[in-house]
Amino acid sequence: MSQGNMSACIGLANTNKIPSVGVYTQRVTAPGPACDGDYNGVVGTTYWNRNVIDEDYTVGGGLVVPSTNGAATGKNARWVSNTAQLTVPADGRCAVSAGGVVTAASGTGAYDCYLGSGTVVPANSFFWVFDR
Repeated sequence: MSQGNMSACIGLANTNKIPSVGVYTQRVTAPGPACDGDYNGVVGTTYWNRNVIDEDYTVGGGLVVPSTNGAATGKNARWVSNTAQLTVPADGRCAVSAGGVVTAASGTGAYDCYLGSGTVVPANSFFWVFDR
């Protein structure tokens, strides 16, 4: 389901009987952020061995949703994949190429990964990273 459609389906006819899905997934403290809005499924502490949400993961046209990462507004969560085994660096920083491929980038990466320092993520896994 595409970004935003989930809330539209739940709140048919604008009844507002059910609170925003983001309320259930929003997190502002450790072990990491989640969505900041109506997208259900942003979990920063888990990776999957397949594309469990069946969404495009390329950065250019991929799935990007607002997140609760950091104090500044406008931070996003991005659905990405890795083509090679990735070990999460101690600072959790990573880089994402134009093809949506994530790599470890300690000290320089523009994205935060909350899978846990030293976690070994097998090649071709899917997970969320967050704008720094």
